[in-house]
Amino acid sequence: MSPYLKIVRLPNLAIIVLTQYLLWICVIGKYYSFGDASPAMGNFDFLLLVVSTLLIAAGGYIVNDIFDARADEINKPEKMIIGKSIDPSLAYKIYYALTFAGILIGFYLAFRVDYLMMGFVYIAIALLLYLYSDRYQKMVLWGNIVISVLSAMVIIIVWLFEFFALRNNPLIYAEVLKQLPAISILTAGYAAFAFLVSLIREIFKDMQDVEGDKAAGYYSLPVAKGIKTAKWIAIGLIFLSIGAMAFAQYWLFINGLMLVFWYITVAVQILLLFLLYNAFKANGKEDYHFLSNASKIIMVAGVLSMQLFYISF
Repeated sequence: MSPYLKIVRLPNLAIIVLTQYLLWICVIGKYYSFGDASPAMGNFDFLLLVVSTLLIAAGGYIVNDIFDARADEINKPEKMIIGKSIDPSLAYKIYYALTFAGILIGFYLAFRVDYLMMGFVYIAIALLLYLYSDRYQKMVLWGNIVISVLSAMVIIIVWLFEFFALRNNPLIYAEVLKQLPAISILTAGYAAFAFLVSLIREIFKDMQDVEGDKAAGYYSLPVAKGIKTAKWIAIGLIFLSIGAMAFAQYWLFINGLMLVFWYITVAVQILLLFLLYNAFKANGKEDYHFLSNASKIIMVAGVLSMQLFYISF
C-alpha cells in the first residue's frame, strides 16, 4: 500500500464513512420515512459532509504521526512513515492542505444550512486534533478523552447538520416532528458508545506503547500511574460500557426493536464480556495490542447495528 494511504489510516477512514452513512440512511432516513419524508440535507451536501469529515480526520492522522516520530521509533519502527517514506516538510504541507479543505467545505455546509456557527465546529475539531498531537496526548487522560470526544463527534455532527437543515424546511419538520426524540436518543446512544469504546481502546494503546512514550517524554496514564492502575481504569470503563449497553437493550426491548436487541446481545455485549475477561488476564505488550484491536472490532460491531433499524419496521 502507498505510504500516503497508510499515513491517513485508510481503514479508520472507511469506518468513518460507514458510520456516517449508516446513521443517515438507516436511522435518520428510516425514521423520517414514517412521516413520508426524506432527510433535509440533499445527497450531494451529505456527501460533502462525509468528505469534510474525512479530510479533517486524515489531516489529524498525519500531524499525529509527525509529532509521534520519536515515540514511534521505539514503539513501532517497522511502521514508521514520516522521515522514511515521506519527508516531514511534505507531510506538513499535506496536513495543512487537507485540513484547510475540510474546514472550507464545513463553512460551505454551514452556509447551506443557514447556521454559520457550524463552520466553527470544524475549526474546533481541527484545533483539537493538532493540540492532541502537540500537547494533550502527553498529559494524563487528556489525550484519551479528546480522541474519544472526537470519535463521538463523527456521529453527532451528522445529526447537527441534518437538524439545522431540517429547521429551514418547515414542511419536512412538521412531518417528522414525532420522530425527532427517537432519532436524538439513538444518536446520543451511539455517540456515547463511540466515546466509551474509544476511551477504552486509547488506554490499551497507551499501555502497549508505554516504553516509547516514556522515552519521548509523554505523561500518559500508564506512564504517570503505572500499568496496573491504567488496567483497572480500563476494566472499570468496560464494566460501565456493559451497563450502558444493558440500558440501551432495555430501551430497544420496550420499543419493540427485537432484531437490534438480539444483535446487540450477541455481537456487542458478548464481545464486551470477552474483552473484560481478556483484560483481567492481560500481562504484556502483545496482550494490550490484542485488547486494542478487539476494542476496534467492538466499535465496528456496534456501528453495524444501525443497519438493522432499516429492516426492523
